[in-house]
Amino acid sequence: MSYWSDRKDLKYYQTVKQWLEPLGGTLLDVGCADTPVAQWGNFEKRIAVNNRPFPPLDGVECIQADWMECDLTADVITCLQVIEHFKPSELIPFVDKIFQSCETAIISVPYMWPAGACPGHVQDPIDVRKFLDLVWKCPVKLDIVKDASRERLIALFKKDYT
Repeated sequence: MSYWSDRKDLKYYQTVKQWLEPLGGTLLDVGCADTPVAQWGNFEKRIAVNNRPFPPLDGVECIQADWMECDLTADVITCLQVIEHFKPSELIPFVDKIFQSCETAIISVPYMWPAGACPGHVQDPIDVRKFLDLVWKCPVKLDIVKDASRERLIALFKKDYT
């Protein structure tokens, strides 16, 4: 089983897909794993970046690299279920780079998952206040989506919002 095959029916992906529909230009998915997020919506150019190997996606420029080493910009950046893996000292430059590299960002995190419930998550539990403290921006849209016993927080940010 792949990351995507285990998660393709999760409702938060449906929300992200809906939020991408009215947007256009260039889409960049940061930390994509093997998800097809970069294929969604009506974008003229699509890019996916992941620090580990991932399968090719039709119509998407796939780049295996560290996002922090990339010199990429886009109209829209998605970063789904990634920032909870970062220590605070690494997180600030990572998130800053996202906001500096786009006009619109969609970021999701696990919502209120217990500490230690998922290996590699160093930020759990994340509530709304903690999320806002992690990203230092105020979203124009925020939703908490429940799948079975797990919830995810999804936020949409526009440039020049603080």
